[in-house]
Amino acid sequence: MKKNLLKSIKMLSKYLIYGLIIQAVVSNILLASTTSAQSVYQVKMSLKRTQGNLTQFFKEIEQQSDYHFTYSEDQINLQKEVKINKSYNTLGDLLAYISNQSGISIKQINYNLIVSKAKTPLISTHDDRGIITGRITDGDTGDVLPGATVRVAGTNYGASSNTEGEYSLRVSSGDVTIEVSYIGFGTISETFTIKGGETIVKDFTLKADIQELEAVMVVGVLQGQAKALNQQKTADNIKNIVAAEQIGRFPDPNVAEALQRVPAISVERDQGEGRYVLVRGLAPQFTNININGAQIPSPEAGVRFIALDAIPADQLASIEVSKALTPDMDGDAIGGSVNLITRTAKTRTPSFSGTLVGGYNNLMDKPNAQGSLQYGQRFGKSEQLGILLNSSYYFTDRGSDNWERDGSELEFRDYELTRTRLGLSGTIDYHLSENSEIYVRGIYNRFTDREWRRRYVFVPNEDNSPFENNEIERSMKDRFESQTITSISAGGNHTFPKLSFDYEVSYSDAEQDTPFDNEVNFIGKPDQLSTDFSDSKWPVMTSVFQDEEALVNGSTTYTPQNAYLNNNNYEFDELETGNTLAKDRNISGKININLPYNLANNQAILKFGGKVRFKDKSLSVTQNTFEWEGADDLLLSPFEGGLVDHHFLDDHYQIAAHADMDRVLGFFNANRSGFALDTESKIEDENSESYEAEEDVYAAYIMSKIQFRKLMLLGGVRYEHTNVNYKSNSVIYDEDGDFDEVLAEEGGTSYDFILPQVHLKYNLNNTTNLRAAATFSYARPNFEDIVPQNVIELREREGTIGNPKLEPVSAFNLDLMGEKYFGTIGIISGGLFYKRLDNFIYSRTNYQTIEDVTNMRITQSVNGGGADLVGIEVAYQQNMTFLPGKLKGLGLYLNYTYTASNAELIREENKEEINLPGQSKHVGNISISYDLGKFNTRISANYRGSYLQEIGSEPDEDIYLSERLQLDWTMAYAINNKFRVFAEFLNLTNAPFEAYMGNEDVVIQREFYSWWSRIGLKFDL
Repeated sequence: MKKNLLKSIKMLSKYLIYGLIIQAVVSNILLASTTSAQSVYQVKMSLKRTQGNLTQFFKEIEQQSDYHFTYSEDQINLQKEVKINKSYNTLGDLLAYISNQSGISIKQINYNLIVSKAKTPLISTHDDRGIITGRITDGDTGDVLPGATVRVAGTNYGASSNTEGEYSLRVSSGDVTIEVSYIGFGTISETFTIKGGETIVKDFTLKADIQELEAVMVVGVLQGQAKALNQQKTADNIKNIVAAEQIGRFPDPNVAEALQRVPAISVERDQGEGRYVLVRGLAPQFTNININGAQIPSPEAGVRFIALDAIPADQLASIEVSKALTPDMDGDAIGGSVNLITRTAKTRTPSFSGTLVGGYNNLMDKPNAQGSLQYGQRFGKSEQLGILLNSSYYFTDRGSDNWERDGSELEFRDYELTRTRLGLSGTIDYHLSENSEIYVRGIYNRFTDREWRRRYVFVPNEDNSPFENNEIERSMKDRFESQTITSISAGGNHTFPKLSFDYEVSYSDAEQDTPFDNEVNFIGKPDQLSTDFSDSKWPVMTSVFQDEEALVNGSTTYTPQNAYLNNNNYEFDELETGNTLAKDRNISGKININLPYNLANNQAILKFGGKVRFKDKSLSVTQNTFEWEGADDLLLSPFEGGLVDHHFLDDHYQIAAHADMDRVLGFFNANRSGFALDTESKIEDENSESYEAEEDVYAAYIMSKIQFRKLMLLGGVRYEHTNVNYKSNSVIYDEDGDFDEVLAEEGGTSYDFILPQVHLKYNLNNTTNLRAAATFSYARPNFEDIVPQNVIELREREGTIGNPKLEPVSAFNLDLMGEKYFGTIGIISGGLFYKRLDNFIYSRTNYQTIEDVTNMRITQSVNGGGADLVGIEVAYQQNMTFLPGKLKGLGLYLNYTYTASNAELIREENKEEINLPGQSKHVGNISISYDLGKFNTRISANYRGSYLQEIGSEPDEDIYLSERLQLDWTMAYAINNKFRVFAEFLNLTNAPFEAYMGNEDVVIQREFYSWWSRIGLKFDL
């Protein structure tokens, strides 16, 4: 391990040195004509001229020195008369005298003298700098304003405030005027006199510039939009920002559902709730998830991507979705990088905020509840210490009605679930000085899911084989699962006139614990059983038990046709018990260094740094399968109990009571000797699934950002080295189908990526940006794909095997984006994106020779060829305050994304072209809101088109998810500026989850959730 670490550090150092040399060479070439000059106060100067206009003086100075004047004739009156009646010895003294008489400012940048309108007699060389720093807040609410533009008046040089509203701007010494602007707020300015090395602390307070609706200022409602849009506007790269207040305007309790409102993002759902995020038509494994910039591990055993339903949305200050990476970001994100930002304390005034919510689930006819509480405050004379604590708890009873198809088999599934979501977060930050800060941030999330699944499986004997029977399987599953995600980070950032740097160490831990997963199965053998799928929405099942002994059970009378409901017709088959524990841990550290410099009169920053991340991931499995060997048959009827859904799938089908797991386990424990353990199944399940893996990542980068008047250029390169080691087992069955042996497997792999990144941002004006980016990125394989957890059945001539030689997916990305921001807090944007993927990963079934057995049908994840994805993304949101009368309360939130893809793969030895898995052709949101004084209402529609979910062994076996449209409605009333009541109604049209195989006529799953609602109170004290 140490040897690999030293080798990697040596390699990183080499690339970092190369990068610095390249940067120095390029800078020297560009600056060849502007070699560092003396200060004008060190240059002796004596002119014969004592009177004349500015043009005459500038021309004579240029003739007698190496200096050159740069100015705009539209801004400077070159005919301004100047008289020299005072002695001077240096060029600096002369220029100071000229500037004082003519009301101009002259800045020296090497041999260039920049002339502009100002009160400054002279701003000296670029090495003589000071810092203006502070915080920008809303004058009405006191809230901080992230993404505010802070710049030197009359120039494009400036900075933007961070998520805490803090800004830091290096300026040359002398008099300088600073302007602060923010969408939806009035622009303010102030002039400062700066001395070299001095730091001035200045907080700015902005006033809202928003029209009033019915004499009620709507700034509180629109503030979330303003924050998000300002951060997007000032960002260096293409990204979307979702502020906490904006999240609160939609009925989205978890992070995944909040993200579905962002352009070009769709979600995969579980039991009706958003879970996994798909960015720009790419599957979840192509997006990485970060908390406060630290990549977090996945609690799930085999994958890297995160189930975001585990994280409450109200724990966050904002969400950033970067769609084009910069060199200082992790490179393993082809779709995008999602950063969840937690909250921090803002002012010395203690603040308390929270929610109290109660709700109702129509399908289960049960309530749900949510509560959150947040406290924040800054302490000290200068508010150096900030403490924020946040907590959230959510409880719900959910369920679903489901039917599924597998060939001629028909399955009914009735789910009942109890879910909880606990979130705790906190931040402690301390300002050592105006320019130095240290912090500790932490977040803990725990998501629990208690699931009861009641299932019928109708298995007809299609061929009327005398060796097979018609079967109806009845099973009951009782499973509890918890997912926890913990992230703790500590670091600091420090800004000086000639240098700034930040650093951070972080620990992230994710765990999925299933302490019990119990399932009991009973089987009935009807004399007649058939299924009919001619109606793809509602298939038909017909069964007959002719020889049943008892057709009457209590008050229920059974006929031969509905005797499948009689639990006396089902005998015990098997009982499965087990538990699993999946762990994933990241330890990481990083440092970033910023060096400001001037490039041909333009302000620039050179940034470089490095990062290491150490990951440990494992899965342990315990699985037992028991069969009954007692003398008497065990029927289902003595064990029946629990919930019975008498309106299953809206009365399309009937189901009866299933086994009650408590009764089954009670009987099992009392009659343990009558049950036999299937040892072969236990060996296979536990050895083929369990594994351990280590992954170490070393990264370094160098980049530069240069502001050329209206054009920002950001470019650089990132290097990442990954080393993976693993331990697992293979299970082998001999040619007779009997268990043969377990083979221990050890191995590993490593790979390197060099990732150039270039970004352009051109400011047409203060509210319009044009953006372009060309970037390289990649995506690592899932652990379940590379770890050789092999199961080989020689008799059946089939098996599943891992692929340690699987290569990461690499990508080249092109992005173009235009965006226009409105003073009424809105935006219209549109863009194109293109991605070229190489070595994309898919599951392939082919025939191989294993242990001298030919024609083994093997399923394995492999690399495909190339894949192309192209898309169009448009968005529009605006509050129509410019409309007359009460129409000014209208607001629109619209976005739409079109994507098309083409991927090459080999299936059954034939080359094919398919769409990329996860790629929906159409994704969009429509939301119409209305503000009438203190009342606000919004109706929102979220649409996700169909997409390929799973690649089969042949095209007819490809599984697709059908399109889905969900309609939600929210209402809110502001009692005053501290209390607000609201109501939310979700999935009003009972949109189902649907899947089909091969083509849309072969529907294989339909699942319904009905609608659910929440009513609550929000307060800010």
